[in-house]
Amino acid sequence: MQLRLPGNSGPAEETRLQAALRRCRKGFTGVTLFSAMANILMLVAPVYMLQMYDRVLTSASYETLIVLTVVAVFLLACFGMLDWVRQRLMARIALFLNYEVLDDVLSGVFRGSLQRFRQSANQPVRDLDTVRQFISSPPAIAFFDAPWAPVFIAAIFIIHPWLGFFATFAALLILFIALLTEWTSRGPLRNASEHTAESHRFVESSLRHADVLEAMGMFDGFRRRWRDKHDRGVAFQARGGSRISMLLAASKSGRQIVQVGILGMGAWLVLKQQITPGMMIAASIILGRALAPIEQGISAWRGFMSARQSWRRLNNLLTNAPPERHGGATSLPRPTGKLEVEGVSAAPPGTTKLTLKRVQFTLEPGSSTGLIGPSGSGKSTLARLMVGVWSPQGGVVRLDGAAIGDWPSESRFRHVGYLPQEVELFEGTVAENIARLSEPDNDAVLAAAQQSNCHDMVMRLPENYNTPIAAGGANLSAGQRQRVALARALYGDPALIILDEPDANLDTDGEMALRNTLLALSKRGVTTLIVTHNFRLLQMVKNVLVLKEGVLLESGPREEVLKRFMRPAPAAAEKTAQAQ
Repeated sequence: MQLRLPGNSGPAEETRLQAALRRCRKGFTGVTLFSAMANILMLVAPVYMLQMYDRVLTSASYETLIVLTVVAVFLLACFGMLDWVRQRLMARIALFLNYEVLDDVLSGVFRGSLQRFRQSANQPVRDLDTVRQFISSPPAIAFFDAPWAPVFIAAIFIIHPWLGFFATFAALLILFIALLTEWTSRGPLRNASEHTAESHRFVESSLRHADVLEAMGMFDGFRRRWRDKHDRGVAFQARGGSRISMLLAASKSGRQIVQVGILGMGAWLVLKQQITPGMMIAASIILGRALAPIEQGISAWRGFMSARQSWRRLNNLLTNAPPERHGGATSLPRPTGKLEVEGVSAAPPGTTKLTLKRVQFTLEPGSSTGLIGPSGSGKSTLARLMVGVWSPQGGVVRLDGAAIGDWPSESRFRHVGYLPQEVELFEGTVAENIARLSEPDNDAVLAAAQQSNCHDMVMRLPENYNTPIAAGGANLSAGQRQRVALARALYGDPALIILDEPDANLDTDGEMALRNTLLALSKRGVTTLIVTHNFRLLQMVKNVLVLKEGVLLESGPREEVLKRFMRPAPAAAEKTAQAQ
């Protein structure tokens, strides 16, 4: 039997989330067994009441009273222990499920972010927390108690058939209210969940650029847009909550009515001398136990709906996330740095319009190359392809003859350095950021900082290499972040380095340090490609590539390419001559 979260139909093929749940089978089996014993012990109270009314009070036997009371207290203590154990088991199952899929969830968000630009990681993590909290919550136990309702109703039938029929009607009435709750609240709560998640994503993405919102007077517009998304979510939540509250009130009222009803019918049967007063009280208590799981489920319906929506989103994430690329299993030697781009065509993930069209060139080991072209010509896309962040739609990128995606991940990360156009640092120390969030090798960190000529800058920070970096590097200037990111690209002495607009935020001193770094890399024979609009940096390279509208227009030695690239068009040249 395949275990699934209640309410999830799921695809026929087992997903990673369902596989993790299946591995909890033994835990759920234990909860089922403990629930069986606990539900049997729930009959202790009605049986005790039956014996009190029909045996102790009629016989006036103190010995019977003491024995029955001691046995009942012992059994109820056992019930309490069993109930505690199954709650602990459910909590352990929830933690096990959390740890089993947490890495998969984060990996799925990460791979999805690579393929669809940026997306929020908060929602999937919140979804996992919601599922975990629901499984470990008391309402989840109701799903194990509900199957025992027919057993309790059968016990009432034994007391008297008319009481059994009344109990059956009462159970069906409460069950109908539960199904009505599901039917009327499913749509509003699902829409509320979607709009709330959308508003969270909007806030998270927008507030990354709070300085822009403030400087450009955009906060009021941002607030209006957020309120619109937020208010729609609140409206759906209120609609669904109103329906649940109304049906919950109906459930509680119906529960009280049926309790009164079974006592009234029991009293009538007592007057008819068909049952005893003890049987009447026992039937009322047993009916309460039969209806309790259903009513408890209605009370926790919002939590159940939230858990179900979270489960479906996680299932969808883990099913549709691109597979993690581990590269080939064969260990490869350190590359010389030869990079071959063979007929590559590519589009940013999530789009179909090609930004690169059959681009082909080779970077020889130890060469230094500049990549230039108008904005939007595909330079950053090409840089991401060369370091293996994105995959091409056509063609292949090779590092020392092997496709870049076939390199074992650890080797590729170690032998390739990358400075993106948008510099991002992470919470941790300067040393940890330079070491790419691994355990810093002090000698390697120092070497990378010296090679990038940022050692003196780091030494002027409050705690040098141990200076904490705030989220996004907020406590460093843009130029300092750029220089630390350059050191990160050089960490571990990579054979291939791709620098995308490395001088974007540098002052004169920073640009001079960058030029010295490029000169040192060229002398050491490190294959280097620089994406730039700065013609001064082009003086540091030997070869130049020119991209325009995704097509490679020029490639070759720097002087020849720049001479052709900078040559004025014939019409412009004629006008210049006439003016002279």
